[in-house]
Amino acid sequence: MSLFHRLDIALRRISHLGFIAASALLLFVGVIGAADVVATNVLLRPIPGMVELSGALLAVIVFLGLAEAQARGANIVIDIATQHMTGWTRRLSAIFSLAIGMVLMGFIAWQATKLAATSWRFNETALGALGFPLAPFKSVACFGAWLATAEFARQLLHRIAGIDGEEERADD
Repeated sequence: MSLFHRLDIALRRISHLGFIAASALLLFVGVIGAADVVATNVLLRPIPGMVELSGALLAVIVFLGLAEAQARGANIVIDIATQHMTGWTRRLSAIFSLAIGMVLMGFIAWQATKLAATSWRFNETALGALGFPLAPFKSVACFGAWLATAEFARQLLHRIAGIDGEEERADD
């Protein structure tokens, strides 16, 4: 088994674990959101810090889920320009769009890294009733952004090598 094949498998597994973590966090946000609504409307006492915690977790959920969404081809695709392409034009279009996606996601990941580092340096805390540290949330979101960048790179290498199997959308 080649090094690239092992890296490919490892990236897919990590991406899937990120998706599972994002799904669990989404469920958690739903539960604490519902508990906060019930506490606010029935008990007339909101749960302190739930709005801030939900906001911090939403960024983590989005970034952890990006790599798996890209791997599954579940991102939004506007294919009006590519639906009639075949052969090498479709492949070239895919390579071009994956390269742009990788560069843009890499830029987002790089900026997220700087943001997380700054958050750790200043011991940033959430503003509100419950002042919890934000740096861990930003760091996990940063990890998700780098994971998505790696997924774009993985798919780009597959397209360049002519391996077009799993990235195809189900509706193509």
